[in-house]
Amino acid sequence: MAIKFGYMLDFRMPPALAMAPAEFYAAMLRQAEFADQAGLDSIWVTEHHFTDDGYLSAVMPTLAAIAARTRRVALGTYVLLAPFYHPLRLAEDAAAIDVISNGRLRLGIGSAYRAEEFDGFQVSRETRLSRTLETIEILRRAWSGERFSHAGRHFQFNDVRVLPRPVSRPHPEILWAGMTRRAIERGAEYGLSFACNLGLKEVALYRERLAALGRDPSQFSIVNSRIVYVADTPEAAWRELEAAAMYQAELYGKWLGAAAGPDQNWIVPDADRIRRGAILGPPDMVAARLAELAGTNLMTEIILSMQLPGLAPDKALRSLERFAAEVLPILRRA
Repeated sequence: MAIKFGYMLDFRMPPALAMAPAEFYAAMLRQAEFADQAGLDSIWVTEHHFTDDGYLSAVMPTLAAIAARTRRVALGTYVLLAPFYHPLRLAEDAAAIDVISNGRLRLGIGSAYRAEEFDGFQVSRETRLSRTLETIEILRRAWSGERFSHAGRHFQFNDVRVLPRPVSRPHPEILWAGMTRRAIERGAEYGLSFACNLGLKEVALYRERLAALGRDPSQFSIVNSRIVYVADTPEAAWRELEAAAMYQAELYGKWLGAAAGPDQNWIVPDADRIRRGAILGPPDMVAARLAELAGTNLMTEIILSMQLPGLAPDKALRSLERFAAEVLPILRRA
């Protein structure tokens, strides 16, 4: 099976978890090291700010730490919130991580949506798309290693040079995060790979737009994510995951509802729907469902969302160990 498998870490510690930050971060880094040693293809971190559960905000330093502790996995952001970065500083940090990891960096980029984050960083939410697109333009030029100048809507500078140049050629892969039809099409138009947690319809839309522009869809990554958990039975898996899965869904529903505007309802999570969408149970069942998903969804990579917020790290690691030992060999043979 050509599809790749990644592992998600968001470093979230809801108060109920009751772990010291240093202890929790050490546990997350152990999971990253294990994923690297066990044969997974990638590790991904994700970003939000000013949350009560410590959602990872310092994605670039954290990726650097993971880069120093791993040897072979790709390292990605799923996704980095571009409006809150100066693009030259982001280019420098990303280049350094790509050098430390010897060319393993992949940069998933989104335009953010939470009002609290825009207020905290004193960035106008109305400029989020234009800032993000301008940042991508600057990153591509900065990673050439050549001097350049830029006069844009948000950023202006003369005769700058970013060194070291990334190891990746021509530069680290950039993935676009989009949920609406227009956003998905925009990613294809800018020649970016696709980072999403959507379904076949949206993936097909992205591929169709690439093809219409004369671009070969097989040359682009389509990275998707699913809740995955290995246990003796689906019921046992859900018992361990339910509180964390519902916490996560409720918080995202609240954030997305607020971002949609005052006339929109809070997106209330449905436990049955979340459980049906998750891939839970014994190794043979998990392998079969992942193979089916890979075969029908046209994605190139599935990120395992296993360390959900509030789940004890030892439980997530046990599931990851079983996935590596009992599920991944089945999928690699398929």
